[in-house]
Amino acid sequence: MSRSPLRLPAPPAPAPAPGAFALLPAALLSAGPEAEEARRALYEWALAEARAVVRPSLPERDLAGVWN
Repeated sequence: MSRSPLRLPAPPAPAPAPGAFALLPAALLSAGPEAEEARRALYEWALAEARAVVRPSLPERDLAGVWN
């Protein structure tokens, strides 16, 4: 009987370090349309990263409902 090798899920991407973020006063932010588009893209990226971190674990995503 041939067996297929077990496939483990890919390891998650490393989380950004807390020192990777910086606070900026609103006065330093530019107000041009390009800056607004860049801010929107950054927000969408950060939201996607946050959603990926809080997604359910593998047992919680088990669609078959088999726990043993």
